[in-house]
This record gives sequence, structure tokens and C-alpha cells, in this order.
Amino acid sequence: MPPRRSDRLKKLHLSSLASKAGEKGNDNYEAMGAKRTAIKKNRKSIERKFGSSTDTARKDVAKRKETTRITSEARSCLPRSRENELKAEFSAVQYVIGVDEAGRGPLAGPVVAAAAVVPIDIVGIADSKTLTRESVREELYEKIVSSDNVRWAVAVIDSARIDEVNILQATLQGMRLAASAVAGIVSEDIADCESACVTISGCYVVTGGTPLKSEVPDNAFYALLDGNRLPKKMAMRVETMVKGDSREYSIAAASILAKVTRDRLMHGYDKLYPEYNLAQHKGYPTAAHMDAVRKYGASPIHRRTFAPLKHMQFDARGRALLPKTK
Repeated sequence: MPPRRSDRLKKLHLSSLASKAGEKGNDNYEAMGAKRTAIKKNRKSIERKFGSSTDTARKDVAKRKETTRITSEARSCLPRSRENELKAEFSAVQYVIGVDEAGRGPLAGPVVAAAAVVPIDIVGIADSKTLTRESVREELYEKIVSSDNVRWAVAVIDSARIDEVNILQATLQGMRLAASAVAGIVSEDIADCESACVTISGCYVVTGGTPLKSEVPDNAFYALLDGNRLPKKMAMRVETMVKGDSREYSIAAASILAKVTRDRLMHGYDKLYPEYNLAQHKGYPTAAHMDAVRKYGASPIHRRTFAPLKHMQFDARGRALLPKTK
């Protein structure tokens, strides 16, 4: 049966509309093509005059990276602001000693104080707490102790002394001993050792660097201590600097020496007392550390006056944890 007249008319109408749309689409396509061509010509003209936009973007990225690198290095190598002021103020001052400590907060292990005179600027010297990678701290430690004309010392104050006099006094004692050792003054009642080692018992001092000239006067030394407390009976002029390890070069250098020395000791203690995993947490009271203390009791290097150990009771060997009786 042939299609009806109305259907044929609809098809013709639709065909006409499609034809017109196609012509219009072709016109639009040609117009868009001409516009794209004009844009390309304009872009090439600009690039010939000012350079490629891609090249410019790459240069901008490279410039930002270089600026970031320079800024990072500048920040990581702290200034000697107070050191320079002191040398300008006191003509006799030849050595400004930075002093800092590591290990006040842990539940186990010694507190280590360090003092240093580092004449050469070493890129990367910053507060040891901001240097999160142990390998970076180790590398900086080696650069410090091997640098020209360096003078440094570390004082190791064991847990028994901490329990005897409290952590603040033990820390101040360590700072005084380390600073005095850099100035060539060693206490008669404290051992002077070649290196820090877990086999050494009690408190001791390790000194290194270039030997002092015998004719150096006492007023040639000035100490800058991190914090706000001064040790008693310092052998030189001294002042405190709050957050000095993040502000002054020599204090930051001392903070690295103290931190690395203590970390090395804790790795050694980890081999003696593997049940506590001391190499991982360095003696700080983490959850895993506290679980080990509850299970195994306290080791000889644990600080008995620190909570929660001071609230606990141990047997005669000190290793078995017993409920404290009232």
C-alpha cells in the first residue's frame, strides 16, 4: 500500500530541515576554522616576539624551584646572630659555645648534654627536632665533629643520677660539664672518656675537636644555653636563649650532637634489653614501651622516679613488676 500524502509531506519537510541545518553547520564549521587559524597566527606572532608560553611556564617553574631550594637552605642553616653580637660587644670573647640537651622526657636512658664551637657554617644545621630522618642527623654529626677548628663535648648523665637529683638538675649538670669541657675544664669527679658507650657506667664526659691553645684566657669563652634555666657554678659567662636551638647556629649544632649521641646509646641499650624495643622509641613512654614495662618490669636504665614507674613496685632484681601495696 503506497504511503499516504501526509507522510510524504512530513518526510520532505524533514529532509529540507536537515539540508538547511547541514548548510548552516558547514558555515559554522568554516567560521570556527577561520577563527582557529587566526588564533594560531596570533599565538605564533606572540611567541616569536616574547617566547613560547610553554617555555615561559617551564622557566617559571624552574625559578620557583630554585627559590624554594635557596630559601630552604637558608632556613636550614641558622644564623649566628647572638654570637656576632657578643663578639662585637666583648672584645675578649673568642669562643661562643652553644649548649643543648637531648632526652629530658624519656622513661629510660640517660640525658645527654652537648656543647660546641663550630667556626665553619655547615648547610643543614638546624634544630635536631626538625631533622626527622636519623640518617640526616648522622651525616650532620659527622660533618660537625670533623670540621676545621671545631671544639665539642658531650656529657652523659645516667638514669641513677637523674633519679637522685631529678631531671632538671641532672640536665643542668650535664650542660655545665659539657660547656666546661669545651673550655678545657674537666671535673675531677666525672670520668673523661674517649667515646660514649653503653658499657660505661655512671656519668661521664666525651671531648673532641681541635685542642685549645694553652694561653687562651678564661674570659675568651661565652656560653649560650638553650632554655631559660642557668646551671650553677658555670666556669664562664653564660646566658639562656628560649628556643635557641631553632634560632642560633651554635646551639643547633649542639642539639644535633646531643641527639645523635643519645640515639646511638639507645641503639646499644636495645641490644642489651631487646624486650623493650628501645631502638624504635628511644626510651619515650609509647604505648608499646609501657606494655613492655608492665610485662617485664623496669630495666637498669629505666628512671624509677618518672611516672608511671614511681607509682609501681619492683622485686629485689628490679625486673618483675608487682602491684604497689598501700
